[in-house]
Amino acid sequence: MGGLAQFLCDGGYERLRRATRTHRGDLIVRLCGEVGLRPKEVVTISSNDAIEIDGVWFLDVGVRKAYLPADVAHAIRKYARSIDTEEALVDVSERRIQMLVRECGNRAADATGDDRFREISTRDLRAFHACQLVADGVNLSVVLAVTAYNRLAALEPYIDPPDQERIASTLDSKQSTVDPPSTRFRRAVTVAADVGKELTAASTSSDIHEIVCDRLADADEYRFAWIEEATGDGLVARTHAGVERDALERIRSESEAVIATTLDDQEIQTRNAETATVVTIPLSEGQTARGLLGIGVPPNEIDQPELDVLTVLGTQIGHAIAAVERKRLLLADTVIELTFGVSHEAAVLPVAAATLDCSFELVGVVPVDGGLLCYVAARNVTPDAVLEYAVATDAIEDVRFVGDNNEGILFELSLHHSPILVLTEAGGRVQSYEVDPHGGRLVGEISTDVDVRDIVTTVTDAFSGITLDAKRETEHEIATDMGFRETLADELTERQATVLRSAYFGGYFEWPRDSTGEELADSLDVSSPTLHHHLRTAQQKLLRTFFDDP
Repeated sequence: MGGLAQFLCDGGYERLRRATRTHRGDLIVRLCGEVGLRPKEVVTISSNDAIEIDGVWFLDVGVRKAYLPADVAHAIRKYARSIDTEEALVDVSERRIQMLVRECGNRAADATGDDRFREISTRDLRAFHACQLVADGVNLSVVLAVTAYNRLAALEPYIDPPDQERIASTLDSKQSTVDPPSTRFRRAVTVAADVGKELTAASTSSDIHEIVCDRLADADEYRFAWIEEATGDGLVARTHAGVERDALERIRSESEAVIATTLDDQEIQTRNAETATVVTIPLSEGQTARGLLGIGVPPNEIDQPELDVLTVLGTQIGHAIAAVERKRLLLADTVIELTFGVSHEAAVLPVAAATLDCSFELVGVVPVDGGLLCYVAARNVTPDAVLEYAVATDAIEDVRFVGDNNEGILFELSLHHSPILVLTEAGGRVQSYEVDPHGGRLVGEISTDVDVRDIVTTVTDAFSGITLDAKRETEHEIATDMGFRETLADELTERQATVLRSAYFGGYFEWPRDSTGEELADSLDVSSPTLHHHLRTAQQKLLRTFFDDP
């Protein structure tokens, strides 16, 4: 644990609480920092949601029952009596919750002279809450059940996508805290780190498949390896090493159940056989499964620490595949342009446009773990109307008002299910998306070497109100400045590009700023220092490329 969560654990939390000026402000900080609620959960709870089970208090927030310390339960009842209501305890917007925490942090910084308080967000308070539970020895499965986190990796909110250094250091230290690392475990860490290092040289998905399979099959710890790619027709075996094709087909057939579970749950699975233990690992980027890695291990030789290593390796491979696919589409000279017609009932944005009698236009998207941040301009509607609608629908996970500009009222949206996300996850790139009360149009680009029918079927099957209106091959619109973009794409890491795009579309570079660094960090699920580090590095590379490129 590090960063602001550690700072809060070291006494910062109590000093932050002392900077609250009202009972409501103190309750908001406690609901985030001691119950682990998100802003969208804080604004919906009432005193009736506090329930006692076998002498232990919980707060029912719909998707889970959050653990409620007894003194916080008492504070909830006391505050509810003071405002004489059984309705929502905190009758403000989600954005106001974030602002109240930031204002409290500023007061704490002024009082103590410690500027770290200015960077504290509601997300840091949730991280503090989870880390406190872990430090108190609460079983990790219980921590996941009572907090807003859904996977163990999410308990550390300040970690970048896994690389070989993290594999070698964090997992090796994790093993050493339990037992002295075995020779096999150390070798497994070395092999995984070497594979991760070699991925940086890959320029295509096929290169990645071959690097992974060849390197694992050559290692003494593993007998064979294969990779299956997720396509519109299901999983397709692409590459294998250390095993003949006929034998691999038999292994895949016998492992059909664990393969299906691996993809459905996106969790590593094992199947024991007489001659080998088959391990199947999802190749994931956020919530998107790019495929599956299968490995053959000598029977009864693999343990949980090594499975942890392979899980991290699978995530790293998933990130590498996604990165090369995006770069290939970005740098292509010729692309297939697909134009979809969208009915007014097809998805959340056209439904919202019809309900609010307004229009929406996609300004930009930023890939993040678990989905996309969408920056959308709204016209002929008030910010409050959009915010109220977004909070009331489950189809929008998060919403943030960014500001006004020439294009309209700008919002940052995180969508559960959207044509934007489906097209992107299928391997496409959204060029434009506009909707009004009567429907709209989605235009996307895909590479010329992918199956167009698969992409179209994936999008139209996901939304009954979407149809393909046109398909054409076209010159990529950025071909004239290809040299500059290619150089910059080679320079920027995936995370640096993500931070830079989010800052641009989120109005960070406007004056006055539409988004603060803390708000961008919260949206991207990183700490504020991490965001500023990536942003400064990306800006430096952008300017260097611009001024140095002849």
